[in-house]
Order: sequence, then C-alpha cells, then structure tokens
Amino acid sequence: MGCSSISVSDEKKTGSPRFLNMLRRGLTHPRLALHLSLVAVIFTLPALWIGFQVDDYGHRMIMLGLGKLHPGPFGFLDVYSVLQGDQQLNDLARDMGILPWWAPSDIRISFLRPLSALLMWMDYKLWPDWPSLMHLHSLIWYGALAAVATALYRRYMGVTVAAGLAALFYAVDHSHALPAAWLANRYALLSTFFGILCLLSYDKWRRDGQKRHGILCPAYLALALLAGEMAAAVGAYLFAYALFLDRQPTAGTTNPLPLSQRLWALWPCAVVFLSWGLAYRYLGYGTHGSGFYIDPLSAPAAFAHALMARAPMLLLELWSHIPLDVLGVLITEREAFFRAVIHILLAAFILIPLIRKDRVARFWLTGMVLSILPVAATYPMSRLLLFIGIGAMGLMAQCVTHLVRNDGVLPASRLWRIPAFIIIIFLVVVRLGLSPPVMLYSTYSMKPFGSPYAAAAGHILDQPEIAKQELIIINSPFEISPLLVWAIGTIEGKALPAAMRVLSSAHTSVEIYRIDENTIRVRIPGGLFHGFCGRLFRSLDEDPMDVQQEFHVTGMTARITAMDKDNGPEEIIYRFSVPLEDKSLKWLQWKDCSYQAFLPPPAGKSVFLPAFNPKDVFRNNCPDKSLVEDFIGKVLIERVLIML
Repeated sequence: MGCSSISVSDEKKTGSPRFLNMLRRGLTHPRLALHLSLVAVIFTLPALWIGFQVDDYGHRMIMLGLGKLHPGPFGFLDVYSVLQGDQQLNDLARDMGILPWWAPSDIRISFLRPLSALLMWMDYKLWPDWPSLMHLHSLIWYGALAAVATALYRRYMGVTVAAGLAALFYAVDHSHALPAAWLANRYALLSTFFGILCLLSYDKWRRDGQKRHGILCPAYLALALLAGEMAAAVGAYLFAYALFLDRQPTAGTTNPLPLSQRLWALWPCAVVFLSWGLAYRYLGYGTHGSGFYIDPLSAPAAFAHALMARAPMLLLELWSHIPLDVLGVLITEREAFFRAVIHILLAAFILIPLIRKDRVARFWLTGMVLSILPVAATYPMSRLLLFIGIGAMGLMAQCVTHLVRNDGVLPASRLWRIPAFIIIIFLVVVRLGLSPPVMLYSTYSMKPFGSPYAAAAGHILDQPEIAKQELIIINSPFEISPLLVWAIGTIEGKALPAAMRVLSSAHTSVEIYRIDENTIRVRIPGGLFHGFCGRLFRSLDEDPMDVQQEFHVTGMTARITAMDKDNGPEEIIYRFSVPLEDKSLKWLQWKDCSYQAFLPPPAGKSVFLPAFNPKDVFRNNCPDKSLVEDFIGKVLIERVLIML
C-alpha cells in the first residue's frame, strides 16, 4: 500500500536464484487473484462428494417444509434460528427427546442470517436433491473469497511479493476447509467475502476519494452482517485502519487528520452496526442457556472468562501446526493453552521489530487481535479463523519477505536472525507444505465424521416397532444425535420413536448400576458435559446444577447425586415410570459405529461401557468400513501434526 514506506517495493534486484525470480513473478502476476481462486477451489473439490452432514439434515427438513417445530417468525429465513427461547416449544422438544433432559426451558440458540438462508433456499428451489451442486455453489463462494482476499492484500501492501504470499497463505489455509465444505457453514464464507469488500471500499473512499465507495462500504457491511454474526470482526479492521492507515490530509497541509476525525469517518459503518445490533436484540435473536455459545451482552462475566482462555487458542492454529479441531480429543484444553502461549511468544519474537517500523503490520496485528472478540463467544474451532487469518497471513508474509530480502527492516544481528529464520522456515513449511494437503483431506473429513451418525440413525428408524417405543440411549456419540434421528426420519417419511432419552456420552467410560426394577444409576467419570460439544444445551454459569437436583420428563426422572466441578453431573439416578424391561422401552448403546441393543443389568449388578474409540471400531468391523478408514486417517493425520 502506498501508505507504507517499507512494505511495498519489490523492484530492487537482489541476484536471487532462478526459483526465487519465478516465485516473484508468480506472486506479482496481474492475474494472481484468478489463479488463487482456482487453487482454492481445486483444494476443496472433495466437498462435492460429502453430501448432507449433521446440521444439514435439520436445515433440509426446514427448507422442505417438514416437521412439527417451526424455525421462527420469518419462515425459511430463520433456518439458523434453532431455538427461540420459547418455553412451551422447548418443553415439547425436551419431552420428545429432541432436546436432552438437562436443557433449560428458556434455552435460546437463535442466529439472524437471512442472506445465507436465502441462498440456501435458492439451492432447494433449483436443485433440492443434488447436494453436489449445493457444494459447488459453496466452492464458487470460496473461490471468490480467495480472489477478494488477494485484492485486499494488494490494495494495502501493493502488488508485491508480500501481498502475493499473504494471499497464497490465505487461499490454502486448511482452517478454511470446513466453511468451504459444510453447507451449514457457508455463512462464514459469505460474511468474510462481503466483509473484505467493505474493507476494500473503505480504503478506496478514504484514500482515493471515490465517493460511491463511501456508499458501497456500509452496504457491503450490512450484507456481511446479514450473512452471519462473525462479520462483526470487520469492525476490528475498520478501527485498525483509522488508527494506522487512514492518511487523508488535513485541509491545506500534508499532515493526516487527527485521530478523532479519522474515527468519526467511520460513522456510516457505526450506524450499520448499531442498526443491526438493535434489530438483532429487538427480534429476539441471540443465545442463552448454552455453554457452547456465550452471549457477551447477557453474560459478560462468563464471556470475559471464556475470552481469556479462548483467545490464545484461536491464535494457536494460525501460528503453529496444531489444528484447533483436536481440542478435547487428542489434546486437552489446558495443554493447548500452554502450547498457544509458547507459539505466540515465538511469533512475537519475529513480529515486534516489524511492528515497530511498519504501520501496515500494526494494522494487520490490531485487526487480527480484535477480530478474536466476536468468535470467542463460541468454542475454539478451525472454522472460526477466516477473519483472524486475514491479519495473521499478512503479518507472516511481511516477515518472510523482509527476512529473506535482508532490507534493513528487521534486525541484522545474527543472534536475532538465526532463530528468526528457524521460526519463519517452520511457518512456511506449515503454510505451504502441510496446510494444502491437510486442507484437501479436511475438506472431505465431514463425510467420515457425520455419515456414521446418519447411517446409524437410519438403521434405528428401519425397525417398524419403533413408533410405539421410547429410545433410551445409554451413551450418545454426539450431542445432537436425537435431533439427527428425528430430522432424518422426518425427511425420509419414516416412523419416529415415541420419545428419546439420552443418559450419558460415549466420549467417556460409563458405569450402569441397577438399583431396582425401575431405577438405574449411571456414573460418568469426568462429567456428563465432557467434550467440546458437551455444554451445547446447558451453561453451568447461567444455569448451575446441584447435587440432589431433579429433572422430570414424561416417563423419566433424573436426579443428580454427584457433580464434577467443571463438567457437570458425574453420577445420575434415572427412575422410569415402567420396569426397565418393559416393551415400551428400547435400550441402545453406541458401539462399533452403530446403535446396538443394550440389556439393563439385573438388580444389584453393574455394566461397564468403555469410552468410544475409533480404532476399536475399525478392529471390530464397522458396518461401513470405508468411513472408519477415512476417520482413522483423519485422526492419524491430526496426531502426527501434534507430535511434530
């Protein structure tokens, strides 16, 4: 960008090897945006074969107009409004078993994403039975996102190697695989795409004086916010722009405007943010009662606590080789936090000298850090890094180019340059060596992750007697498994169970002890809410649970007899209104990649169920062996990355 004195000039000849000259020509090619958009699509092409997965079934049911529960007052535009906080509807869903027994009556998980919902509706109008075309639609958006990201880096850093390298890092970042591949997550692509257009227009308005972009900028911001809440991160980059890049001169001088006037220039965007926020609250959107999603306004203390833990982890994947999606599976949150701190300190070692001299670098850093705030409201996951990655890739590319060129921007001391070279080589290997193949594989990973649950749900519903029975799932493999059973059954027109009850999670070992004819005690070492999705339907901060507290649903009472301080109920006594062997109850356990029959033990006896292990599933011949092979491959790749 013309406003940076040290980030843009790549015309200096350095006698680089032929490979570096070819790389320089490629990264400064006039059609780089087109090239990288094609690269982005190629590395996410496996998405064409993954079909519908997990949340997609619920969305499909709504878009096809099926099911008893209505998405919200705006029909299909409320497809992302899962729970509106309606106590009567929540109690009905809990009685049916769509919500677990521990969900509070006022739980709300309701998101305003009408633009994303509208594009999903178009898919179902044009090709409702062709998920491959829906995925192609998403990939086109990802290609467009890679193109506008390239334009953004070039706009702010000039047509330089640094800008091209940042765009390349961004296009092949494996953390983008899930937003590109999962239909339910397309909103993230749309939010980021229009958010970047907003940043481009703002610079054209402020730097070039193009008045039409003064109108387009807030318009793009409105579209980004209507696509998804994560677009609130645009405000982080706009604020950073006003601090470091807005150099519109004071009248009659060459000095930039005072900071107060640069911030005041953001008022059109501020109006959009304020209008969106007021409409969001007035219409009843937001979250409450979920420990997975935290509303910063309604639960500021819980959000502040979560932010301190989540912020370092959200930077971990961008500045290391460790994918966030292994948190709670292959690596504990505590271990991830300490690893994040180490990698952040290493990044700071190479970034501080650059940040001191380059205001473009200060812009990327400020935008990266502040854009953590909106996504810290949910559990750290790779798919949340689209906005944070914009600043991270810009910083990384600047460090690489300045270090390689040795142009005096970074310290010349060997004591600094040797460790800095080691860190940079590591980051480049991760970004260009590991990330592209992992992205290729991660794009397909939704299929081995989600298909076993869908197949198992379909198998349950194939049994004709199910309509007269309550499903009692001892150890559910997934927090939304009952919702998946209900959605798939509704879509396929199959008989649905009378109700569903989940007693514990398959992610930990479970001990079941028979007390009497109607009663069992379930012990869950580590707590019922163990695992990254465990608190999806309960926030222990907003709705604490206590020993001896009872919960009632039709035909069953759950009484907590022991608590884990972090993960909720550790021992629960379940009493049913009929004997456990009654034909109205169908007992199931998750084992070997499917739901299998479970026989309650005799009175005074116990049964121990081990935690679910994908490798055990493979050895015991999963019904769909190819899916398990895919899943094992994904787990092994992630484990290798952590071991590195």
